Amino acid sequence: MFNNQRRQTAQVGRFERLPNLNDIAFLQDQSRGKVGRTCEIAWQNQKSPLIYRLLCTCRQNSFEPSWELLSGEGRNEVEIWTYQTTDVALILNLVLSESTESISDAIDHAALLGESSERNTGMSSSYSTSLLGLQSLQSTGHKLPSFQTLSGQKAPTMEGKLEDMPIPTLLQSMNMGGMTGKVVITDEMNQSELFFDGGDLVHATCLNFKGDLAITELVTWESGKFFFFKDEKTDQRTVKKRLDGILMEAVTLLDQSRYLFNSGLKMDLYIAKKHPNLSEAEFEAKIREAAPHELAPQKEFYVKLDGNQTLFDILREKPMPKRDWVPVMFNLIQTNLIELRETPLRPDKTKLLQATVLDRVAIDNIFRTLKRADTNVLSYPSFQFFLEMEFNRYQLFGTPFCVVIFDMWMVGVGKQEPLPVQALAEASKRINNLKRSIDLMAHFETFNYGLLLPNTETASAAILCHRILEVLNGSPLMMGMDQRKAALSFGIAGVPEDCRDISLLLSAAKVAKNVAQQSEFPIVMFKDLQAPA
Repeated sequence: MFNNQRRQTAQVGRFERLPNLNDIAFLQDQSRGKVGRTCEIAWQNQKSPLIYRLLCTCRQNSFEPSWELLSGEGRNEVEIWTYQTTDVALILNLVLSESTESISDAIDHAALLGESSERNTGMSSSYSTSLLGLQSLQSTGHKLPSFQTLSGQKAPTMEGKLEDMPIPTLLQSMNMGGMTGKVVITDEMNQSELFFDGGDLVHATCLNFKGDLAITELVTWESGKFFFFKDEKTDQRTVKKRLDGILMEAVTLLDQSRYLFNSGLKMDLYIAKKHPNLSEAEFEAKIREAAPHELAPQKEFYVKLDGNQTLFDILREKPMPKRDWVPVMFNLIQTNLIELRETPLRPDKTKLLQATVLDRVAIDNIFRTLKRADTNVLSYPSFQFFLEMEFNRYQLFGTPFCVVIFDMWMVGVGKQEPLPVQALAEASKRINNLKRSIDLMAHFETFNYGLLLPNTETASAAILCHRILEVLNGSPLMMGMDQRKAALSFGIAGVPEDCRDISLLLSAAKVAKNVAQQSEFPIVMFKDLQAPA
C-alpha cells in the first residue's frame, strides 16, 4: 500500500491545476513511445497542499498500459490505486475522485475534458461509461442536497403538512387539478420527489425506490412537510400504473402498517412462532383466513422464524420493501401465528460452563492503539489494514463485503463544519449499537468516515444505513444541537458486486457518496448509478 522509494520516471508535465483529458492522453502517448519505462505527470491542487503523481507504464506484449496514482512526497508518498486500461477518460475520473471532493469542485468540465473537439468526439463512448458521467449526474429539477433546506431554492407555490393533507389526498388533488410541477416531501430524515405533468404522475423517488414502488413506500409517511414547485419538469418516466390503482394498493399497505404499529411491532423485537409444531396444512388453513396475499412468500418468511432474530435482522439478511414484508407480518400477527418478544427464544446453554477469562485490559489496550486519540474512532491506516484483511478473506473464501463511506457535517451560514467532538462521540456510540461486532467504523481520509461490513451485500448495507440515518436524526447528538442542521450522506460499494479491486472499491464508494451529497438521496449505492446517454 505504501510506496517509500521513489522510482526513476520520465516526467512529461507538472501542473498547478488538475490534469485534463488531453494531459492524460498525452501521457499515455509518451509512455507508448518509451515501452518498459514509466512516464509521469504531477500536479498540486490549489485547494490542497498534496502533491499528486500519475504514472503510466506500457510494457512489452501488453496492449493495456498500467496506471498508478500516488500522493504525498518522499517517505510519506502513498499509493492510492493501480489500474490497467486504455480508457483515458476512466483514468481521468479515477484521478478526479481522489483529488477533488466532488466533480462540481473540479472547475470547468470542458477544460477537464480538453479543448480538442476531435479528441472529445473520439472519446465519447468511453466518457459515457466512465466515472465522470456518474460523478456529474444531475438531479431532475433543482437539486436538494441532504444538507440543504428549501430556503436555498425558489419559493414553493404551495406547501403544507402531511398531518393536515395525507399523501393519498395530496396526490389525488394534484391529479384532479391537472397540476404540472414538482412535489418535494420531507420528514427531516428522508426526502421524496414527485413530478406531475398535466395531472399525471410521471416520476417518483422515495428512499432508494423509484416509480410505482416509491409511491407505495411514500404513502406510509404520516408526518412531514410537502412543497410544490409549479412548472418544474423531468424527462424521466418511472411511474407505469394509473395513480388511482397505485393508491388503492398503497392505502391497504398504510392500514396494515398502522395495525402493526398499534400491535407493538418494532424493528428490534424478536419474532417467534406461537405454534412451533404447526403442520404445513394447518399453516395454510390459518393463513387463508387472513388478507389476500401470495402464499409462497408468507410460508418462506414463517419457516425462517426461530425466535432469535429481530425484524431488523431478517430484513438485513433478505432486504424487502414494505410492500412485500408488511402484508406478511400483518397476516401472521392477525392470525395469531407469531409472537413478539423482548428477548431471544433460544436458551443460553453456556450458563452451565465455567468461563475462560480473556485479558480484556490487554485487548482494549491493543485496540486503543488503533484509534485516533482525539476522537476515539479507528484511524484511517487501521481501516486500510482491516480492509486488506477482509479482501484477503474474500479471495480465499469468496465471501462478499461492503464499504460505506459517509459524511457527518454541521451546516452553518455559507459553510460546513465538522461535528463537535461530543456529538461525534455520541454518533459513534449510536452506530456501534446498531452494527454487528464484526463491522468496523473508522475515519476515512481526512474528513469522512467509513464502515467495513464483512459478509454483507450492498442491499443489506443500505438497510443498515437507513437505520443509522433514523437513529442519528432521532434526537440531538448533544445538548443544544439543532439536528436539522446535520448533513449526512452515505455511499455504498461492494466486492464482488461492483468490482474486485480494493482501490476501485474505495473510489466507487466515494463517487456514490459524492452523488448522495448532491442529490435527493442521502444513501446511494454505486451499482444504481448510470452514466448519462
